[in-house]
Amino acid sequence: MYWIEAATAATAVTPPQPYKLPAFWHDTFLGKPWMGNPVWNWLIAAAVLLLAFALRKPVSKLIASAGSRFGKGDQSLGRALFNGLAPATRLLVITIGLAVALQTGLLVFPERGSQLVQQVMDTFKAVVLCVALAGAGAALLGLQTEKARTEGKKNTVTIHGYYRRSIFGAAFTIAVFMVLRIWSFDISGLLAGIGIGGLALSLAAQDTFSNLLAGLTIMTDHSFAIGDVISSPDVEGIVEDIGLRSSKIRSFTQALVSVPNARLSNNSVTNFSHMTRRRIRFSIGLEYGVTPDQIRSLINKLTERMMARDTIIQDNILICLEKFNSSSIDVLFQCFSQTLDFMAFLKEQESILLEIMDVMEEEKLSFAFNAMTVHLNQTTDGQSIPVNASEKQEKTAPVNQD
Repeated sequence: MYWIEAATAATAVTPPQPYKLPAFWHDTFLGKPWMGNPVWNWLIAAAVLLLAFALRKPVSKLIASAGSRFGKGDQSLGRALFNGLAPATRLLVITIGLAVALQTGLLVFPERGSQLVQQVMDTFKAVVLCVALAGAGAALLGLQTEKARTEGKKNTVTIHGYYRRSIFGAAFTIAVFMVLRIWSFDISGLLAGIGIGGLALSLAAQDTFSNLLAGLTIMTDHSFAIGDVISSPDVEGIVEDIGLRSSKIRSFTQALVSVPNARLSNNSVTNFSHMTRRRIRFSIGLEYGVTPDQIRSLINKLTERMMARDTIIQDNILICLEKFNSSSIDVLFQCFSQTLDFMAFLKEQESILLEIMDVMEEEKLSFAFNAMTVHLNQTTDGQSIPVNASEKQEKTAPVNQD
């Protein structure tokens, strides 16, 4: 490579001759051999390594700054790519420093030492390559993640977290196998052992793998995402995290509940965050003394009041006489609110209930409540004496309930 040739030419300069140095330093320290090389050469190699360590960050920042010219904005392709390659760039500068210090003839090693140095350099090259691939992949994925986050695609942001972990895991695995190959380890035996161990692990960890697949299913089906309010047979609350094995849900009591993904995938889950409207539905019980005209007037006024509200969907207002109940005449009240926030919805519902009470007061109507009429046995003149249910226990005569 060009940089190896340039480094070799730079270090091929003949070091200062011993006679040009003070005789004391040459005879007592610099000229003494240590591990087959003069101390002076070791000091030069150490200085090269220190220079490489000192330059790794400035060089990385310089390259990242140059890369930002390839696009505009903080999320441009050039800036993101070169920022992702920054760790590999710093490691590459150190690798170049090692090559200059150890492989340019500055230090002479025996055959076994040269072989060891070559293996070390090959290891650094393999690690630099894998770190660069992982950084570039994560940077490109990060652009898509930021785009999805800007567009509000929570599921896409979450599943990109899986992809990011997979990229780093794949890069780490490739680096391990490359390093093992460089150091002459038998990879075939290792692969066979991994295959047998993987089979045993899959049998022993069926639940773990089922939860993992369930997590991927949740992501691909877009059942729910981080921040959604969900309800399942196990828990009800806000989704805080969707992990590889389980999902963390913050219940409305502020307790953090971890639910295995398999349970969420196999059971029904209600996602309240995907609602487009909220329903308000209840019955208004009127006393039996009310007249038909009063009921019509009540329905008309309530309909007008609801039509005047901006937060109520006009096409779905339903207010009508529902049924004759045992103790009341029931009027069905149903409408849909555009307010999706739960606290704001409760305030909206409270305002509607108070408005219903105002209309009832204007119409001089009263709410019915459960009542019971009890009659005593007929007296000697053939008439019945009605009494309140609260007086029942005070009567000693037998009673019949109609």
